[in-house]
Amino acid sequence: MRKMTKGEMTKERIYTSAKKLFYNHGYNATTIQQIANDSATTLGSMTYHFATKDTFVAKIFDDYLSAIDESLKEKLIGYKPINAFEKHFYLTMVWYHYLLSDPHVKNFYYEISKNDSLYPFLHGKMGEIYHDFVIDYNLRIRPIEFDALLIADFGARRELTRAFCESRIKMPVEDFSILIITNTARCWGIPQKSIYRVSYEALLFFRDHDFSEIKLLI
Repeated sequence: MRKMTKGEMTKERIYTSAKKLFYNHGYNATTIQQIANDSATTLGSMTYHFATKDTFVAKIFDDYLSAIDESLKEKLIGYKPINAFEKHFYLTMVWYHYLLSDPHVKNFYYEISKNDSLYPFLHGKMGEIYHDFVIDYNLRIRPIEFDALLIADFGARRELTRAFCESRIKMPVEDFSILIITNTARCWGIPQKSIYRVSYEALLFFRDHDFSEIKLLI
């Protein structure tokens, strides 16, 4: 394994401190200066690696998504072939479980959802994923409709998540995950029969496999 450079070690130390502080104190209460102090880094050095708190958010969720994706790849070896929607359903089950089960992580996710810190990252990722839905199911969606549906889906996810975190929606996290992704599927016009089948298979797959190695913060 390649030895990390001094700059890379500094960046990793800053990143680790930020995740710890976000977990213990939340996103809003954590300042850039606190992260610099906790990581024993000058403010100038820290902002060189992470210009804003939203820069941390993008990396945190990029790493989180990659970890889920890698874990799924390993667990799907020898499993039946699945399309983009099925994979996304499986991923969504894991995604929301570890975002909403731990109160500290749930609070962090709620805060960044309220101030839209996650929007730029998710908008690009979701566009790539949903494009594959269109291909797999031969959906008749024009480019202008695609962009509008992407915005509508993101808005629905954001509002549903806020309602869940505020206890206005009261249900197990598993059920909430299924609600989110089935709403997305209906929005894009995926056949109802496919939605029912995949939701059942995804729930069984999630319950039959251990994803506890995946962490968002600490």
